[in-house]
Amino acid sequence: MSSNRILVVEDDCSLSQEVAEMLQVQGFEVQFAKTVTQCEQKIRAANFSLYIIDLLLPDGHGHEVIRKIRKTSCAGVIVLSGRLDEMDKVVALELGADDYVVKPFARAEFVARVKSLFRRINDLQGQENLPKSEGSKHWFGDWTTDLAARKLFAPSGEEVHLTKLEFNLWVAFLNATDRVLTREDLIYAIKGREWSGYDRSIDGLVSRLRIKMSKHQTVDNCFETIRGVGYLLRSDGHERRPQEM
Repeated sequence: MSSNRILVVEDDCSLSQEVAEMLQVQGFEVQFAKTVTQCEQKIRAANFSLYIIDLLLPDGHGHEVIRKIRKTSCAGVIVLSGRLDEMDKVVALELGADDYVVKPFARAEFVARVKSLFRRINDLQGQENLPKSEGSKHWFGDWTTDLAARKLFAPSGEEVHLTKLEFNLWVAFLNATDRVLTREDLIYAIKGREWSGYDRSIDGLVSRLRIKMSKHQTVDNCFETIRGVGYLLRSDGHERRPQEM
């Protein structure tokens, strides 16, 4: 992944140019897409470390772009939107966006948010507090987590496709098996101290992780909701299997 390449997905050419100018001064390489189709073409042609996405595009919705990005990439995503609707923001964050900026915006604050996100991306890539077992492999029952590749495999061996936030959430649970984690604990574990999102969006994230894993094997008996507090991953009946040599 390029360390400084940004794709701006915005149909307002003047705004795209304004964003490009303020980021290029900071040393970032900026490319543009006006539509969902152009965005897909750009993604196929190059790797980007950060996407800046408008929600209302001529041929689709920004949520669709975020969903497609999260299927294959853990790059940063900032939504840049003129919409103040809280649900738009919640949905974008739950789909995997890292930040949500409302137009019009202060130039200095926007640049600071981009830099902050790049720092978080670099921190995630260099995490040293992930659970280790047999190199980069970690087991929870018959579930296999490849930390280096950032992949989760079901007992059948089939990969469970997780977004960046879903994978970070799963690793946070693995790091604290049999310990109650508050929503604040989970937010800090998966997003870092600087995140300003809604703590309730964690509920949706946990729900999606449960659903994805349940498609391969029932996991309701290991995830427990602690009402008014947070969540717990129980190891009862899911002891880590012996490492294969």
